[in-house]
Amino acid sequence: MTRFDLWSRYVAHTKRPIFIGPWREEIGSEVIYHLPFVAQWCHKYNITADRLVAISRGGASFWYGAGKAIELYDYWPPADIRLETLKSSQRHGTVKPQVISDLEYALYQTLSARLGIRRFHVLHPSEMYRQLARWNADDMSLAEVMSHLRFTQIPTPHIPLSVVLPEAYTCVRFYQRHTWPFTEEIKDYCTQIVAELAKHTPVVVIGSSLHHDDHLDLSFEGPNITNLMDAFPVRENLALQSAIIARSRAFVGTYGGTMQLAVRLGKPSVGFYLEFKGTSYGHKSLTEWLAMKQQLPIFIGTPQQADLVRSVVSVPLELPQPAGSSSGVMG
Repeated sequence: MTRFDLWSRYVAHTKRPIFIGPWREEIGSEVIYHLPFVAQWCHKYNITADRLVAISRGGASFWYGAGKAIELYDYWPPADIRLETLKSSQRHGTVKPQVISDLEYALYQTLSARLGIRRFHVLHPSEMYRQLARWNADDMSLAEVMSHLRFTQIPTPHIPLSVVLPEAYTCVRFYQRHTWPFTEEIKDYCTQIVAELAKHTPVVVIGSSLHHDDHLDLSFEGPNITNLMDAFPVRENLALQSAIIARSRAFVGTYGGTMQLAVRLGKPSVGFYLEFKGTSYGHKSLTEWLAMKQQLPIFIGTPQQADLVRSVVSVPLELPQPAGSSSGVMG
């Protein structure tokens, strides 16, 4: 029995509120690791959601289905989060949190005072990274990592009545990251994809022009395109983007966190990268495994690979129908 297991059993016995987070990193690690890690932890130790106080940013605390959802931007402006992440990177050599920082300790005390909580527990993201360290080092099997994760339905909020959406649409978000640099050729390629999509189906563009992290979004305009860039307040942006994706027919964009969110929401998805570097193959393989379990058609690859797939699937073939279907939610 590990120290973490002993601590978890103690937490389950005390019935005190539990601070989950704060989560201040990118979307992908939150939706394919942190959310299912918390879900599995609660399931294993019989911890009810009403005890959880989820702390995330951009409205993403809604995804946890917790008893209380705390908006991190109400306490730390985006610039402060970037600074805290930079300090962590310089101190530990990674942006992934390794310990609870002094600023986070102060946040817990502030929240406990405002919520009237005298005693509490903390499940910090650093614990998840400790439990999954071997997976991130490519030294853990899929079966073993899955023993730490439980994929359940991600709740999304209602879309404001002021937002008018097409009856059916494809959701698009293209943003810059190290695997998808914004060269002029890449920007032209993205523009051509969106324009071609819009000839066949309504397109809804999501994203933000605000530079909260290292991701810069492309904006698109044109016939049959609804542009919702910067349509939502920053403190609700991620939650409402997830609601837009959840209502869509499919997602197309950069391979990364938003595409992984779309897969978690059960949407057929296409994610592009130019060169697979600076990221783990484990993230990609887990994303593909999730899609397979839900029988979701997805594509993760380069423009050249997409052209090859397009040339093959354009050949008229009579294909057998799948034997069954899945609800898209795994217990």
